[in-house]
Amino acid sequence: MALSTFVTVEGGLLPSQLLDRVVAADPRLDGTAPDSYHVESTTELNQAISRAWASLAARWAAFRTTLAALPEQDRATTLTRERWLLPLFQELGFGRLLGVPAGGLAGRAISHAWSHVPVHLVGARLKLDTRVPGERGAASASPHGLVQDLLNQEESHLWAFVSNGLELRLLRDHRSLTRQAYIAFDLESIFDGEQFSAFRLLWLLCHQSRVEAAKPTDCWLEKWFAHARDEGIAAQEKMREGVETALCALGSGFLKHPANERLLVELAASTLSTQDYYRQLLRLVYRLIFLFVAEDRGVLLIPGDDARAARERYIRLYASARLRRLAMRRRGGPHSDGWQALLVVMRGLDRGCQDLALPGLGSFLWGSEPNPSRPGERRSRALPNLESCSLANEALYEALHALCVVQDGPVRRRVDWATVQVDELGSVYEALMERVPRMNAPAGFFELAAAAGNERKTTGSYYTPSTLVDCLLDSALEPVLDDACKKAEPEKAILELAVVDPACGSGHFLVAAARRIALRLARVRAGGIEPSPPEVQHALRDVVGRCIHGVDLNPMAVELCKVSLWMEAVEPGRPLSFLDAHIQHGNALLGTTPELMAKGIPDAAWEPIEGDDKKTASALKKRNKKHSVDEQLAWSFVTGGADNEPAVVAKAIAELETASDADPGALEKKEAQWEGILESNAYRHQRFVADAWCAAFVWPKQPGPLADAAPTNELWRQIRDRQGTPSALTLETAEELATGYRFLHWHLAFPRVFEKGGFDVVLGNPPWERVKLQEQEFFASRSDEIATAPNAAARKKLITALPKTDPALWSDWCTASRAAEGQSHFVRQSGRYPLCGKGDVNTYALFAEHNRSVLGPRRGRAGFIVPTGIATDDTTKVYFKSLLETGSLCSLYDFQTGPETFGNLAHGALRFCLIVISAERSDAPSDLSFFAKSSTDLRDPSRHISLSAADFTLLNPNTQTCPTFPTRRDADLNRAMYGRAGVLWREDLPDGNTWGVRFMAMFHMANDS
Repeated sequence: MALSTFVTVEGGLLPSQLLDRVVAADPRLDGTAPDSYHVESTTELNQAISRAWASLAARWAAFRTTLAALPEQDRATTLTRERWLLPLFQELGFGRLLGVPAGGLAGRAISHAWSHVPVHLVGARLKLDTRVPGERGAASASPHGLVQDLLNQEESHLWAFVSNGLELRLLRDHRSLTRQAYIAFDLESIFDGEQFSAFRLLWLLCHQSRVEAAKPTDCWLEKWFAHARDEGIAAQEKMREGVETALCALGSGFLKHPANERLLVELAASTLSTQDYYRQLLRLVYRLIFLFVAEDRGVLLIPGDDARAARERYIRLYASARLRRLAMRRRGGPHSDGWQALLVVMRGLDRGCQDLALPGLGSFLWGSEPNPSRPGERRSRALPNLESCSLANEALYEALHALCVVQDGPVRRRVDWATVQVDELGSVYEALMERVPRMNAPAGFFELAAAAGNERKTTGSYYTPSTLVDCLLDSALEPVLDDACKKAEPEKAILELAVVDPACGSGHFLVAAARRIALRLARVRAGGIEPSPPEVQHALRDVVGRCIHGVDLNPMAVELCKVSLWMEAVEPGRPLSFLDAHIQHGNALLGTTPELMAKGIPDAAWEPIEGDDKKTASALKKRNKKHSVDEQLAWSFVTGGADNEPAVVAKAIAELETASDADPGALEKKEAQWEGILESNAYRHQRFVADAWCAAFVWPKQPGPLADAAPTNELWRQIRDRQGTPSALTLETAEELATGYRFLHWHLAFPRVFEKGGFDVVLGNPPWERVKLQEQEFFASRSDEIATAPNAAARKKLITALPKTDPALWSDWCTASRAAEGQSHFVRQSGRYPLCGKGDVNTYALFAEHNRSVLGPRRGRAGFIVPTGIATDDTTKVYFKSLLETGSLCSLYDFQTGPETFGNLAHGALRFCLIVISAERSDAPSDLSFFAKSSTDLRDPSRHISLSAADFTLLNPNTQTCPTFPTRRDADLNRAMYGRAGVLWREDLPDGNTWGVRFMAMFHMANDS
């Protein structure tokens, strides 16, 4: 049997690949040689393990017999320790463990310790995840929670053991991991089943030499942990290659199968586009990986004794694990039985299948809808064209093999899906979403090609390393959680928090934030103690469904974000959380607000952009100005109006938020409720009014009917106040523009959040792009000749010739150019970006201003990763000055690219920063650090600089941008030099030398330059 039957790795602490290397004594992995275990040879090492096994097997048999004879009410603490666990640790090289004095370890009732390693041993009739009032070692918290809390709170302890004799867990401080992390050995199964290979791993991993070090950070376990983290980053590229191979195998496999004639007809008739075919293939891979992760973590099937037989049937006949094993051993043939088995599972996960212990997960990923072409039947929402197709085992097995095996040098290793982190998958998919699908359907050919001009994106460079995410969460999220936990009802306060990433991508930041919030929530529910893993998982589902929000312009990113959150928060036997109202598709930067609409449509909206007729634009501008803001513009969105539409929608959303999604029927009802809101007259009218306001900036300004239908102030006010019905052309054009530009109005997308003033936390790493059409990216999938032109001049020459060489492509280029200019026009003229919508606009600056604007009025925090230019460049100095004037800048940590940050792949040699701002004014100085190369540099107190608003003015009086200093000493010297102080300078001068002080007192840069 596989070691995974006896060993559970939670939180990706040490992945199975590394454990395999430990067992195999891989010479490329430091710490596996015999001398590291204090023996001289491999033979002696094997003999030591065999002797320990023989001795402990006999002790286990005696212990089991004696345990069975004890009264049921006896916790068996003394028996478990003396007759079993203390001898076990002796055989692991710890000698006779010493008991901890009555006062406990750091005030906690830990039973034993070895050097800096806590070892908590309890009775066999206590569960490691259960608190037992009155029982020492389990009274205030579960045994596991007690030890984990100690590790998290005390820096002198990093690794620990906890055991009840039936299970042994190896724990690590998980403050920096955002989720619980441990390795559990099923001692009962290992010794009852005589599983020597599993014991060998236990001995090699838990031996005294693994934690032996003067400092906990220098032990072998910690070195292996760091090695696994570094290898995980490197393995992301290998995983990406595997996913790409799987997509190509599936894409070609469906095209080649002779039973899929209908699919070929749909592709030939363009009722199914190449891009939509690719999207369905991606969703199929999402489904497969969801199955792999959920199965291997043991959270897919319905729990309980009643479902035992059904679970066994599923595992034996239908599990993806079975298909994965087959794919490892054989190539597969033309039959489709593997695909048919998968279809049974995928359809069962729609509404549930009791015979296979499958819960009804529902959601867009697994749900179905009525099939319009076949009345009475249902079709998959995610795979409407593929689920009715056939797929040969050959293609399926090739895809499964590619997904489950990575090449590690000369060795092929299986992917351990139980320990793969959801945020790791994000880096894989974010790279793939920029690939270009190419196919020849009749020939059965499908591939993913690298798009010219997109090299930076295809490397996954938008993926943010977890170390930076954690650092940002420490500064932006933790203070808000601290405040929530101090409230009279902390559980309610935590669940009412609203966290958003306005460019969420695969959901990396949101997953990490959800883990932290869930841990706090579970701790509050557990009475302030460290919660058990099941308690955290239950809290995680609640947090994902209540607190997490996201927006992205890429529709596949939105789907992936949902999948990431679902995989992380899946709870056995329950459907997936309803996320449609919280994770939305749209352009976070293009949309309006009630405050902007209260002023009417700006005259500047009607200035011409590319393709507009200047005379028509001038006429529309005059018409707009004639009916500009006056007393008639006291409109319903601000005053409430007769029908009070915002209140109607807000009430409906409030009811939706409190509705249950605990079972498939409730989830389906909630989805229908959401669709009803979107189709309601109140919502549709509000949305159209906002869309029409935004459409004015990009309206085609041409003479004739389009000019007559243009929503200048008078017509827009009539639309707003329901005074008549707008023309069909006005409706059609406004809706077309809204769809094309993906307008997203935040007060309508998240009305409940803005009822209370805004979000509590804004997080993310937004795009760093100029608001301008990039030629290479546009032509990447349209014209190889133009995309690969040797230089910009050659490329422009080819583009200029398009009206003759390719009129259709020229038309597409003009449309795209106008769209890009329209975005730029909106950004500069709408009034939404008064601080950053100027000059050579970059999206990162717009997101910085946006993130601040959507914060709640009190205690809200925004933390995001942007170029350091946000604080040092002339183009953003007005924004930075505003932060200083309002006391909003909490911290700014400047980084240079390095192996732990973005390497050389992302953003070249640009410096970037982690900036945190607050909605609440504060007179406290800002915490700054500069020129860091990794997050560990931030642990050095000498690198942290505290500057007040007055200090910024003192040091950079003319530009009022942010000064940069390598260390606190450099900042103090400059502050003294520029401010006549001299006191700090005196400390660095020899005794009696006061000339430097007198000189500095005479020299004031601002006044005397």
